[in-house]
Amino acid sequence: MTAARPRSGDEIRAYLRTQVNHAVRRTGAYGGERALDVLFPALAHAEGVEDEWAAERQLWRAQGWWASTGIRGAIDLLLPDSRIRADDAVASVYAGYAYRAGWLAPDRLLTPAEYADLRAALPQWVAEDRRVSDVHRRFGPPSLLLGGGNPRYPQTYLYATDRFRPLLCLHLWNDFNEPLGDEPVLLVARQGGQPFGESFWFTPEGRRRCPVAAEA
Repeated sequence: MTAARPRSGDEIRAYLRTQVNHAVRRTGAYGGERALDVLFPALAHAEGVEDEWAAERQLWRAQGWWASTGIRGAIDLLLPDSRIRADDAVASVYAGYAYRAGWLAPDRLLTPAEYADLRAALPQWVAEDRRVSDVHRRFGPPSLLLGGGNPRYPQTYLYATDRFRPLLCLHLWNDFNEPLGDEPVLLVARQGGQPFGESFWFTPEGRRRCPVAAEA
């Protein structure tokens, strides 16, 4: 029987990065936000960026994204009340830091021109109700899909270019118990890294359903 070989620092960091990537994409399968709260500090420690991670948490609090219930507290104000947990939307906030830190491996990167087109188009494009098929036709597949592939559940599409520009987040909604149709509908688009309530662009359906939009 061969003796166990302790993992090297590089192996530990690579393992944790893989787990972070999986957990951000399928947060619900990992147990929800608590899994991100465990994995992110662990990877930050392994990478030697604990101070940066702590500063990010403080920034979330200052920007209104962090409450006693974590990021979920803010997401509960943003998306409809439902028995379905919008873990994908929660993960989108964590993803903003993970992408800047170089932890995430996107499926696709937008060119700077594609990113600029998407950012410029979103505020007016969401003036009409849109479905996930409309998003694909206009902007193509996401850089990262958060949530599963079941069209009866919520999803978040993240679009990314270089790590120095914020993620663009499209929050798509469906409810297994009271479906809105055969595919998710877009409720709100937002630019990452902004204070809660800023750079939120609601579709008409989003204005009907999202608590923050109703209060605006």
